[in-house]
Amino acid sequence: MRTRALLVPVLLGLAACSPELAGPVAPIAEAQVTPGPALDAGAAREAVVSFIDAYRASPEQGVQPLARLVAGQELGSWVRWLDVQHREFDGTIDAASDVRDVEFIGTLDARRASGAQVGLSASVTFVFDPAKDAPIELVRVLDGPVTLVRTELGAYRVIDLLRNGVPMSDGIELFHNEERTEGAVTVRLDSVFMFPPNWQFNVIVTNAGHEDVVLDPSGAALFVDSGAGFERVNGVITPSLGVIPGGGTVDGLMVFPAQDTAQGRVLSLLYGSGKDALRFEFPLDGLVTVVPPPPPGEETA
Repeated sequence: MRTRALLVPVLLGLAACSPELAGPVAPIAEAQVTPGPALDAGAAREAVVSFIDAYRASPEQGVQPLARLVAGQELGSWVRWLDVQHREFDGTIDAASDVRDVEFIGTLDARRASGAQVGLSASVTFVFDPAKDAPIELVRVLDGPVTLVRTELGAYRVIDLLRNGVPMSDGIELFHNEERTEGAVTVRLDSVFMFPPNWQFNVIVTNAGHEDVVLDPSGAALFVDSGAGFERVNGVITPSLGVIPGGGTVDGLMVFPAQDTAQGRVLSLLYGSGKDALRFEFPLDGLVTVVPPPPPGEETA
């Protein structure tokens, strides 16, 4: 698990729609927590309850309410790609939340930021009902401390929380300028979410040409160096990546079973076929810097 600051003191140019905050949490050290006034306690608790409700409602109402309740690059990225996940799912998504306890722990004041921590016991259950398959139920257990940043007097946003026993920030790796260009096509690897039991690669593909390009499924996979060659790990690729229209840009997801390491792994996409095929490869060594441990008592496959 990564070693991170509890609340990175960043309120640099905080904007209402896209705060530039980063750096998440583990439980705040007792010496750092001070009792807050009733306004802080009420506002922090309300922000957490609203966050849970917006998360539950996101498949039906969209992610904009949720986006207004988070801060930092990591959770901001999570909300963006959650929207893609909802949009690309071929079926219906039902959700229910169970909020058992929301307890204000205290405030945290740093040199350039103020925040708070709230103890949460809650879960959100999603039921994914594919058009041509059996429904799947997934439970997100959100028990544990929630760290928030104060954006103005009496207003807070969530900057980190536990998901199935692991800080969400530990499972989010953001990439910068990680892209490959072949011909008129550019593939940018935006981020990877390592939430067991899957690794979800978030990909942006731009086609600057005039003709559509088509994904070759044989070259779209995660490959693992076994020492005697590369072995293919099959996964799920969202339909959006199947055809990139001329002059278009597409967001898509590539999802594979969780890996215990990034070493020897290569993410690959292939557009076109034959001598005109465009291959895009992203070796994960040195790119995925830390693989979080699985949740306590949970399997990763």
